[in-house]
Amino acid sequence: MAEKYLPIQFFEKRKDFDDRATEGGGDSKLPSWVLTGTDLLQHSAQLVSEINNVTSVLHEHKQSDKKLPLVVCTTIGEKAIAKSHRSSISDLFDDKERSNVLGFHGNCGLLTMVTDENILSEIEQILSDTHNQAKLISSITDIAPFYPIVDEYDNETHFYKIRLVNYNNFDLNLAVNILFEQQCADKGIMISHKTKYTSDMTIYRVCLDSAEQLALLGEFEGVYTIEKLFPVEATLDALPQEPTIIPKKYDSERSYPIVGVLDTGIADNQFLQNWKEAITFTSYPNEYQNPAHGTFVSGIVEYGDELNGSSYTALPGVRLFDATVYPDETKEHIFPDDLIEHIREAIERHNDIKIWNLSLGTADETSINEFSDFGMALDNIQDENNVLIIKSAGNCTNFMRQLPKSRIAKSADSIRAIVVGSLAQKQGAYDYAEANMPSPFTRIGPGPSSIVKPDLVFYGGNAGMNNGRLCTTGVPSFTPDGKIAYNVGTSFSTPWVSRLAAELSYLMNEEFDPLLIRALMIHNAKYPAHCRMTMSNKVAQMGFGMPQSVKEMLYNSADEITLILRDTLDKGSFIEMFDFPYPTSLVDENGYFAGQIILTLVTKSLLDDKQAGEYCQSDIGILFGTYATEKNRDTSKRTVKNPKGLDEPQNLLLDSCYSSRAKGVYPKTGFERECTLVKYGKKFHPVKKYAIDLSDMTPSNKKKYLDKDRKWYLQINGLFRDFIERDAYTRNYQLSQEYCLLLTIRDPQGKVPVYDEVSQQLDYKNFVHHNIQLRNIITINGES
Repeated sequence: MAEKYLPIQFFEKRKDFDDRATEGGGDSKLPSWVLTGTDLLQHSAQLVSEINNVTSVLHEHKQSDKKLPLVVCTTIGEKAIAKSHRSSISDLFDDKERSNVLGFHGNCGLLTMVTDENILSEIEQILSDTHNQAKLISSITDIAPFYPIVDEYDNETHFYKIRLVNYNNFDLNLAVNILFEQQCADKGIMISHKTKYTSDMTIYRVCLDSAEQLALLGEFEGVYTIEKLFPVEATLDALPQEPTIIPKKYDSERSYPIVGVLDTGIADNQFLQNWKEAITFTSYPNEYQNPAHGTFVSGIVEYGDELNGSSYTALPGVRLFDATVYPDETKEHIFPDDLIEHIREAIERHNDIKIWNLSLGTADETSINEFSDFGMALDNIQDENNVLIIKSAGNCTNFMRQLPKSRIAKSADSIRAIVVGSLAQKQGAYDYAEANMPSPFTRIGPGPSSIVKPDLVFYGGNAGMNNGRLCTTGVPSFTPDGKIAYNVGTSFSTPWVSRLAAELSYLMNEEFDPLLIRALMIHNAKYPAHCRMTMSNKVAQMGFGMPQSVKEMLYNSADEITLILRDTLDKGSFIEMFDFPYPTSLVDENGYFAGQIILTLVTKSLLDDKQAGEYCQSDIGILFGTYATEKNRDTSKRTVKNPKGLDEPQNLLLDSCYSSRAKGVYPKTGFERECTLVKYGKKFHPVKKYAIDLSDMTPSNKKKYLDKDRKWYLQINGLFRDFIERDAYTRNYQLSQEYCLLLTIRDPQGKVPVYDEVSQQLDYKNFVHHNIQLRNIITINGES
């Protein structure tokens, strides 16, 4: 591998040249799924009958002196879920004074509130109009009063988690909390805890003694969900051995990065005591602490390379901040809402610490349709404090019963966090996984709404069975008394990534930017060598792969360049860069452009905890490819706003451009470690990564799109969901979203001076660009 010594570069869009206005469009032709004839008449009659039922329920609602609006769930057909079709359904329930849309429930349920029979009467008339409203009628599957999802009563647990309806109105939300607390007091139901999960979501933990009490709460008008609540568990079983390494020397004269460890505490053994911050945070007195798990995690953060004989890290050490947020399980249980509260308090008190390791969480599998309360709470904590949490994906024991892996845990579906799964570093006699393959116990993706989770993987051990007995090949770290022990789990792959993130943040002499940290780590992740999994299995099992050394993230060799675009995109505009720099000498013997292109886009999606599977309310799309030339456009046309456009453009990030071999088990050329041809057809993925080799393009597409006389372009488009567009209009604010784009162009032959050529073109084509600012650290350890 060529030596990496050239710093990666930031570049900016060209002012007043690359900005474009979003143009209108659309097709007045009715979609093919719109009903006709008898089918349309029958469906209209069904919906009218359902609206009449809602009217009756609203009448009873008022007669029984209910204080809150009736909530209605309108199920939208899957083919009509797009914003262009859905807006007319939202309009149905709105009145002149306000929007009555509350949010989404599951994948297809639109929640609205109703207070006036006149609105329902108008809806009935509209749904009866089969001549003019065929598309609207066909868009709706059914309409019914909303009833909360309530778990069955379980004699084994007395604690339940209550989430109330969010009415998207300050006064109504205040009222629903007051009414709920009054109801609990009147019925003798004990509220054990009340926790802020997000700015708009408060979760109650109640103690119920009977099924009758559960039924009473289920009938309360403002309940959204009632779920059984179980304590969180974090176990650590290991056999200690005498250490074979010596403690590292801490130099009090120099500065170090710092990692906050949200765990069970860090013991003052000979290996860790000098690296701990003097100030600590704890939610528990000493007698309720057991620092075994937190010490093991911290040992990997601090001594991962030394214990494993590797060289992934760049600096001699990091400082450790002990945030004890989890008790000794033998003395006290902890529930998820407790853990969220402790995490929030620790980070809010010490938000000068920017990288936090969280190797704890819940065991339940996340929903495929809705994001978890825990994950949304972690997002809120990160946004409010401008920090980055590195979170374990969670473990499962399905392999012990020869069952497929579970999907990621509910606490691991955080959009903002880097979620880490586990790889097996080696294979013991009875281990199920081969070396450098996903560990048998690691949880896998996708996350809710098909997002890619976990984001990354690292080494966390191996496991298998022998005659019904669990056998493991663990990773090494320390016991509280300083012995070396071995254990397995995603808890112990996660601290590796926390260490790399802390070093990356420290070495960049820039303002802390969690979006940039995530983008750099994902962009530079690779799948293990010799991995023969299909692309879809790689992404599900390992996310975007295993992060590389910090030096590889921050520096280029002469035959490649990595460019960073860090910007904000406003609604109503998009970015289109004509004549984008691409090495003119990176052309093959047939006169076609060659090269490997890796492009990663990480978006700070606008989030709304009322929207279920549509939690991500904004998206950014990316196109990178070639075109024949620029052309003039007729701005006298109503839908044309931009005077210049592209002639014969082709986005090269589409997998349809490439041969079938690039989409399956990739051949052993080395690039299989990076290649990710992933379809983001459902949009609204906060992380997108494309890695393509132009030599894999089909011969016909090479001829059409890679001729050396064609030019290159980069286009960035924003998209916002219907709910947030309506909210922005109602509340009068500008919609925008931050993003970080990384683009690497590389010569696979290692011959073309890509770095110099692209840098010169950036100057010539009037792009502002500069090297990333790095600390003056003389020695950086070797690469991975």
